[in-house]
Amino acid sequence: MLGRVTTGAAPDAAGVVAAFGLPGSPTMMTEVRGGWSNRVWHLSTTRGDYAVKELRNAWGEPRWREWLDEGWRVERAAIHAGVAAPEPVPAAATGGVVGYVGRTDASGAAPVRLHRWVEASPVPREPVDLDLARWVGRTLAGVHALRLRAVQTDLYAGRAGLTRAEVWPDLVERSSAAGAPWTAALAAAEPAARRASGLLVAWDPSDEILCHGDVDQKNLLRAAGGPVLCDWDVVLPRLPAHDLAQAALSMASWRSAGAASAVLDGYRDAGGEVGALEPADLAPCLASRLGWIRFSVDRALEARLAGVAAPHDPDIPALVADLEHRLALATSVQDWLGRGSVR
Repeated sequence: MLGRVTTGAAPDAAGVVAAFGLPGSPTMMTEVRGGWSNRVWHLSTTRGDYAVKELRNAWGEPRWREWLDEGWRVERAAIHAGVAAPEPVPAAATGGVVGYVGRTDASGAAPVRLHRWVEASPVPREPVDLDLARWVGRTLAGVHALRLRAVQTDLYAGRAGLTRAEVWPDLVERSSAAGAPWTAALAAAEPAARRASGLLVAWDPSDEILCHGDVDQKNLLRAAGGPVLCDWDVVLPRLPAHDLAQAALSMASWRSAGAASAVLDGYRDAGGEVGALEPADLAPCLASRLGWIRFSVDRALEARLAGVAAPHDPDIPALVADLEHRLALATSVQDWLGRGSVR
């Protein structure tokens, strides 16, 4: 059973003030555009402005609170080390990351986390400019330099998202049984999924460090004082080379070799060690992409069985076509980067 992303009533503004021990009283709370998995509000009080995020555990993971606690530790350490990120506000009762706030319709409590509001503009989902790409590289080097390790090594075992091609026949079979229109495209993508999985090379987990986990345009903001890195909720252990490769290709939108090269240059300029990017460094990105396709198919099939419209109904043929593109780029990444070097 997948996690249910509900659309219940908003957390009560006065409850947020109380749960986080904020000075002043609320004057306005307005929902703003956020990701598909959580909801975000702009809370104004007589003493300041805050970003309120309702945490909804869309992946249905039983240990999601422990993930948040680990992310909270990395987030605060990164900010202390000079990484530009919105300032988190601890819950008053526990001093931890999550406060529980009653909803406006009295239907129950919502798990909420809070940051001081940053007046900023979002970064479009397209290749970033070279200055921002270099900033991302320098920021990533700062996070990696912390060398933080997971407190609970078993917390990330089998974490959702990293998927191998072995799931593909079952996805195709269930899609076919449901008469899903994407079945043929999904079946045709199985060889690509297997090639992507074949790029995964075993590594020593003792070399992993805790990373932001989702350095992507959607988690960047342009503020008056410069860019900031948001959303530390999916921190996870990774090899630095894997994390750097994902950030570089994300900033490039898997299209701009110049943007990807600028991320690597910024990382190197901040003292990070940059080796030759190899297909194996991008294999975890491809495994995550397989996981997103699997998750999208599972959600859509679950909605079909329930006789309801799928939320954010996925374009599976587009997703598998994009997988083919990413696989081709990953297998020729050095030649591709050479065409876009900006040094």
